[in-house]
Amino acid sequence: MASKYGNRPTGTDGSDFWHRESVAWQYKHSTMNKSRLKMVLVLQILLCLMLVIRVLPGMTAFLGLTMFERLKQWDFPAPRPWEYIWIINFLAGILGLKSLPKNDLPLLRQYVIGTVVFGICAVGYGVFDQADDLYAYLNEKKSIGTIQGYPAVIVWFMFLTMAIQLHCFGLYFAKQLYNSWRPRSEKKRK
Repeated sequence: MASKYGNRPTGTDGSDFWHRESVAWQYKHSTMNKSRLKMVLVLQILLCLMLVIRVLPGMTAFLGLTMFERLKQWDFPAPRPWEYIWIINFLAGILGLKSLPKNDLPLLRQYVIGTVVFGICAVGYGVFDQADDLYAYLNEKKSIGTIQGYPAVIVWFMFLTMAIQLHCFGLYFAKQLYNSWRPRSEKKRK
């Protein structure tokens, strides 16, 4: 390969790069994990919006809003308490997205706390709440409710599986970002 200034000097084969500058590890990891966390957060927010649509008929019935009569025609069972708790997780996703552009450690910490409290704890409560229904469905093929013709307990467990995977990946990427952002913030303090 020809260079701008002619041939490469004799005796160099291109392997003498160790003395050159390179990008520090924290910047490489920060860039890589920012894009991964952003993808997880976008999927988490989309999952939150899907759950909002799912609980919308129950919320309008609870609030007594009569202008949304078409929502009552949807084939959804009544919302469970863990679903309302998990929807609050939307705010944690927004905090996580806001922490990415400026490497904001306090917002990243709030995202982690919100994900653990309103995400993972709500999913654990959902699994505990649905365990009896899943056991009855697997043994007796009897479902308490249906969502668009499918057994509700199976749909809920598919949702819970996706949610716990997104939360675990999100927490892992947040931990990696925390480790790569922390040295930079410690330099600023000194």
